[in-house]
Amino acid sequence: MALTDALGEDFWARHTNPWSGYTRLPMGPILLLGLYRRDWRLVGLTLLYVASNPVLFPEPETKDAWISRSVLGEQRWLEDGHDVFEASLPGALNGLNAVAYCYGLYGAYKRNPRVTALGGGVALTCKLVYLHVLVNYYDEHAPNQDDAAGATA
Repeated sequence: MALTDALGEDFWARHTNPWSGYTRLPMGPILLLGLYRRDWRLVGLTLLYVASNPVLFPEPETKDAWISRSVLGEQRWLEDGHDVFEASLPGALNGLNAVAYCYGLYGAYKRNPRVTALGGGVALTCKLVYLHVLVNYYDEHAPNQDDAAGATA
């Protein structure tokens, strides 16, 4: 069973809401801050929010927002048979993101602000580039792309 099938259409439809994407982006740095400060309430609330975020918001009226298209791109990428950590640009960005974030978690655990900031910063940068790549993927592989190209030619 593919990951997209396991998550279901409702999950993906709601996750395309810009409020879902844009409020989820700062959760990585907030989690690092919570661990760094040993604020277990902040850590717990952040993890709860990350877990529930994709279904907290209704399906948006339009899916034209950049962040919405990144979610649609991720869904399409997975439906097209790609793996999360495969040997490709998105896979490499995911892998680097994971390694950098673990480095940031280690820095937060050790209360080393430089390591925490470096790991968190590299992870967030990788995430944003990953989202950009997925937007481009979606724009290139969107349904009716051939129809739209033919109409403008």
